[in-house]
Amino acid sequence: MDVTNLMSLVGIFILVIALFIFILRRVSYALIVRHRKYRWAINYYSVLLVFFPFSATLYAWRSYAWLCLRDFERTLDDCARAIKRNDKMAIVYNYQATAYMGLYKFLDAYWAAQRAIQLNNILWAAYSNRACALQGLKDYGSAIKDFDLCIQQQPGTSGLYYGRANCYLRLQQYERAVQDYGSCIKLNANAWNAYHNRAYAYIGINDVEHGYADICKSCELHPSGLIHRLTKAWFELCLDPRLTPERVEDFAALSALETPQVSWRYSYQGMLAWMRGEYEQALEQFGLSIESSSFDDESDYFWSGMSLAALGRYEEARKAIDYALQHSLLPFLLKTLTLLQEEHSAFVEQYL
Repeated sequence: MDVTNLMSLVGIFILVIALFIFILRRVSYALIVRHRKYRWAINYYSVLLVFFPFSATLYAWRSYAWLCLRDFERTLDDCARAIKRNDKMAIVYNYQATAYMGLYKFLDAYWAAQRAIQLNNILWAAYSNRACALQGLKDYGSAIKDFDLCIQQQPGTSGLYYGRANCYLRLQQYERAVQDYGSCIKLNANAWNAYHNRAYAYIGINDVEHGYADICKSCELHPSGLIHRLTKAWFELCLDPRLTPERVEDFAALSALETPQVSWRYSYQGMLAWMRGEYEQALEQFGLSIESSSFDDESDYFWSGMSLAALGRYEEARKAIDYALQHSLLPFLLKTLTLLQEEHSAFVEQYL
């Protein structure tokens, strides 16, 4: 075979490989991006991996499909396989960070995002993941810096404003939180989570009218979400601290609503037990909520304090409520203490 024929064969081989890669990418794009057929995509990549078991790219693409299905464990498994074959793929570390966030493993998410940024310092999704991880680790100042960088590059992404607003809310910088939640809502008018959290920010600046309106809006946009109705009921107890049979009955009817986080279900059961005067049962439910939550929810500590106070265990109650206040419980919500019976008035007067 002369040199000319050899070069022609090499050229044809390269063309075939290029065409194969092009088709592979187009099929992947069609399955995942356009049609969102994630299961089909996973099966497609799995077949290809039988023939190309050393392809880091195929494992990376399959990990993304698993991620879209919120199967975080399988995402991490495929990320590990991709990294074993090529440890320089920044996007794989970013998928890894996203999966760790889904599992509430904030420290692991931070290091995965950090590695992605080291490999590609303009991968803004990795900065966003690092910001979310830092938020989960309660390093709100550092998280805000990462959100700032992302917003500079992607000012039209509503979730970035929402994330930064959550940090401001935790830092009790309520005016800034209100502003960022507003930016999020301008970009996504159906952002019920932004309305929900902005309600707290408004209450933090003593704008009860707008705060109550926002929590009502979150109920309207996400009517099946239990957490909005829980918060609305709590606000109403502060605005009008009376436990009528009708109120307790209405609150009991919320049991049919969805609860993606098991801790919210415990919180609901605890509040309902408290309203019914079952304080030991309420205390147990709030304890279960605290144990099952990935975050320190100050509201559960407050309601634990309410239960302890109703049982006359004032020293324990004080510690629980003080802890809640130290972890950003809004003073407005202390008005719920007036629901305690007259015999506990001396305890209530310490806070109101």
